Amino acid sequence: MAFIKKKDRQIIPSEGFEELSTPDELIKLAEKKGIKTDPINVTELAMALGISIIYEPMPDDDSGSLKIDKKTGSWVMTVNSLHHPHRQRFTIAHEIGHRVKHTREKSLFEDKTFFRNGDSNIVEAQANRFAAELLMPSDVFAHFIEKVSSKVEDIADHFQVSSMAVRIRAKQLGYEGHNL
Repeated sequence: MAFIKKKDRQIIPSEGFEELSTPDELIKLAEKKGIKTDPINVTELAMALGISIIYEPMPDDDSGSLKIDKKTGSWVMTVNSLHHPHRQRFTIAHEIGHRVKHTREKSLFEDKTFFRNGDSNIVEAQANRFAAELLMPSDVFAHFIEKVSSKVEDIADHFQVSSMAVRIRAKQLGYEGHNL
């Protein structure tokens, strides 16, 4: 019996992306690289940034981590394989935020779920905000609400994030109400 397997997409890491510092700049990089942006494919974006991703079981309050491999000098992200795929997407976007914004100061980031509520230190709050902006850009978010649906569940399904992430992002953008 013969099997056909889809060839893995080869994403060539970007050189000199260190000057990129905003989610909008990363979305433009993704477009340039042919990476899907609505919703953004954060896995391919991480690969384009030269970040390896490893999925492995972790304690439930561990979402993921980002560290530099001391042997190779490359960045390695670990994502909790037991978490829902939408949660994993937020974790990947969060760790990309650390890579872009904070790796000049640190070479190890370990993220626990209690950082997700905004009551954490400034570095974690910045990475959460970065992730929300990358996954749910304000213009695309507003367009979806105006033209498609204002139901939290529909928005979450479209952006492949949790309903809690949608509610937090909506609040950041000045929306209110049970549905938006």
